[in-house]
Amino acid sequence: MSVLHLITEQEIKDLTPMPNNVDVSKFRHHIQSAQDIYIKPAIGETCYDNLLDSVENDDPTALETILLDGDNRSFAGLKVALAWWVLYLAYPNLWVSISNSTVQKKTGDNFEPVSAAELNISRKVAESTANHYTTYLIEYIQKNESDYTCYVCDGITPLTDSDDFNGGGIALDNNEFTRLSESQYILNSENG
Repeated sequence: MSVLHLITEQEIKDLTPMPNNVDVSKFRHHIQSAQDIYIKPAIGETCYDNLLDSVENDDPTALETILLDGDNRSFAGLKVALAWWVLYLAYPNLWVSISNSTVQKKTGDNFEPVSAAELNISRKVAESTANHYTTYLIEYIQKNESDYTCYVCDGITPLTDSDDFNGGGIALDNNEFTRLSESQYILNSENG
């Protein structure tokens, strides 16, 4: 099954500290996960699907191109956030490998393996950077709401008052619990 990605493997390497010689099999499968877990909730399911359709048909509008690639000035674009989320998800796969009989880490080729604590620091940096760019993506869409009418997070349950929310990022809607992504939690917090 072919999966549509909003970013290429090379763009991920170009936008993050991931080295060019990293085997794409170590991180390719994280692209779809990062899109579904972090980007879709940030821009809303309907708009996410519309953006995928535009990319698939190779006909994104000028505004969608800016949303994806940035404006070459102050807005970096969705791909930067996505690249950092992929790196965040991929770090464990870059450190350890799953073979047919065990989980192992490579210790040869004149490199000293990092400790779990050092790996955690690198993941935290990637997560923090990804969160920053995701927040900036949401803020950019909000500031340009008239241009991005679809991108108002209409695919996510809005929080209307404090009685419908607990500190764990759970929105209550018609007696159903909906887990909000961190980016949606930030968006809702900023909107009151």
